[in-house]
Amino acid sequence: MDVDGVSILARGIAAEGPEGPVFANLDLRVEPGTLTVVAGSGGTGRTSLLLALSGRLPLITGHLDVSGHVLPAQAKAVRQLIRPARLRPGCELEEKHRVREAIIERRLISGVSDSAIADACTLVGLAPDRAALVGELHPADQLLLAVALTIAAAPAGILVDDVDVGLPVPSRARVWAALREVTRTGMTVLASATDPPSGDVDVIRLPERSAKVPDRQEEATP
Repeated sequence: MDVDGVSILARGIAAEGPEGPVFANLDLRVEPGTLTVVAGSGGTGRTSLLLALSGRLPLITGHLDVSGHVLPAQAKAVRQLIRPARLRPGCELEEKHRVREAIIERRLISGVSDSAIADACTLVGLAPDRAALVGELHPADQLLLAVALTIAAAPAGILVDDVDVGLPVPSRARVWAALREVTRTGMTVLASATDPPSGDVDVIRLPERSAKVPDRQEEATP
């Protein structure tokens, strides 16, 4: 898999939710083929920023350029470039489906081959039992399955929300290592976490807000 990852340049961007500002006056740069982690506690706007950077949440001010596509005018093109592996709530694997059903569904939706999905699973170090229910998998395996199904179509970038939620430290290390492997294809990985990993990762830290505003945007574009 050889991918041209997305680049992102933002200057002074801001977004609002139903209860007020979610983030404001934010500058950032994301280079192609990197792992970038939006870090902060719950309610700081992690998910909202992922949505905004991928053209799924409109900004109220600022300049945002994704690989030459300027938002909001070219948000549709950006949504095609950056695909969500997991966004909470609303974009997660169905736990009552069997792994093989999740694979078949993704093949029908994305047009990817079974071999492409198998290669993607290998890339992230996953060998799931296709007869198992998704909900029976270890949480790390559930997340990596979602990642594998998404990267099989070789998008320029992916979104992975709440990477460390519900995972013990050893499992977090495994998932972060897998996401680093994804970037070695050239793909850009945009993730969110409470506690970002150390090492070769770019971290965007969001400040605490005095008035906690939910960072889940119900009307974000899929």
